[in-house]
Amino acid sequence: MLVVRNQKTVEVTVGTVLDLVVTRPVALAAGLRFSWPASPEIEGSAVRFLRSRIESPPPDVDGGVTTHHYELEAVSPGQARVTLTPVAAGREASRPPVRLDVTVRAGPG
Repeated sequence: MLVVRNQKTVEVTVGTVLDLVVTRPVALAAGLRFSWPASPEIEGSAVRFLRSRIESPPPDVDGGVTTHHYELEAVSPGQARVTLTPVAAGREASRPPVRLDVTVRAGPG
């Protein structure tokens, strides 16, 4: 599995599973909070969404971050754009979308 954090582009081969990782601070004021979507928007057919999972900070940590994992599979040669658009709780909670451009190459053989 290829872990992707803070990257804008990746190149992989068919069959590669990607783990797109984003975080969300827990201890934000109500008007600044945002949440990540349940699934990403995907343009193109080179990758498909498999599943998401969420890791909360340990209960003994005051604050911290929640980590969101979006697992994607490279299914065919080509390109895809994966976009995670955060949902803001208020006007002050602006957060830009996370975009990942994926180029998928045919595997060996």
